[in-house]
Amino acid sequence: MRIIISCMLTELEVTLFQVFGFVKIKGLLSAEDLSAINTDFDVGLADAELSMERASFRKQLNWWNLRPDTPFLAGLMEDPRFVSRAKQLLGEDIVGLFSASNSFDGDRTDWHPDSDQPNWRGLKFGIYPQALDETNGALRLIPGSHREPLHSDMKHVPLKDSFLTAEGMTVDEQDGLWVNEVPSHIAAVEPGDVLIFDNYTWHGSYGGGENRRLITMGYCAAPTTPAEGEALRRQVENEARARAVFPLLRRHPAWIENKEGGQERQRWITTLKDYGFFAAQD
Repeated sequence: MRIIISCMLTELEVTLFQVFGFVKIKGLLSAEDLSAINTDFDVGLADAELSMERASFRKQLNWWNLRPDTPFLAGLMEDPRFVSRAKQLLGEDIVGLFSASNSFDGDRTDWHPDSDQPNWRGLKFGIYPQALDETNGALRLIPGSHREPLHSDMKHVPLKDSFLTAEGMTVDEQDGLWVNEVPSHIAAVEPGDVLIFDNYTWHGSYGGGENRRLITMGYCAAPTTPAEGEALRRQVENEARARAVFPLLRRHPAWIENKEGGQERQRWITTLKDYGFFAAQD
């Protein structure tokens, strides 16, 4: 008998996201989903290993899945299980920004939010194909750090391996906190679980081993004001900076062409084109 998985968040899950800045959805993905995810991941990983060096102490490879040779991951961004939940949290008019794969060989990622600009409303889904806990690199999140004043106060905490400490602050081996020393929630996951977190929420990881896999999908609320439009244009600049390190952060022409005629994707494509995303990646 096929088990039907709801495409909607419960009232409690919405509340947890709003209050804490993140929520875990248990068992959202099936064994068949995970098999297809890992197959596509292997294709992208082989390409990434030939195209770039692992970056920083994270020893990270990062590439986008919006390409014909990773069809399951490319299509997952339009899957109702993700789109419907994103709309619950951001409103009906959303933009799908990216589907990305990451391979980490480092033992930690630094504490950081995914956005620090005003007038931005976005979130990220995190899919981990392996079981993770506090011993092997589970994501750590600081509850409530998507809101002020905690979000900005975090910049005044001296953090080792962080690029976001307050201006003029220096941290050496005798000062500051390692990733695992910051009070946080450790989001242990089993294969099939999915995390959703606000782009403002501070997060990091500690204790990971080689080839820790992470798939992410990013969505934002479509701009309704000039200030929100400017925030989306700033994202074009952010992508360009990331692409200088990870050259495979590109939307394939076939995805942009959208021969399948998906209406949701076409709305996203129109918005991305209007704000200069495609011109910037050429």
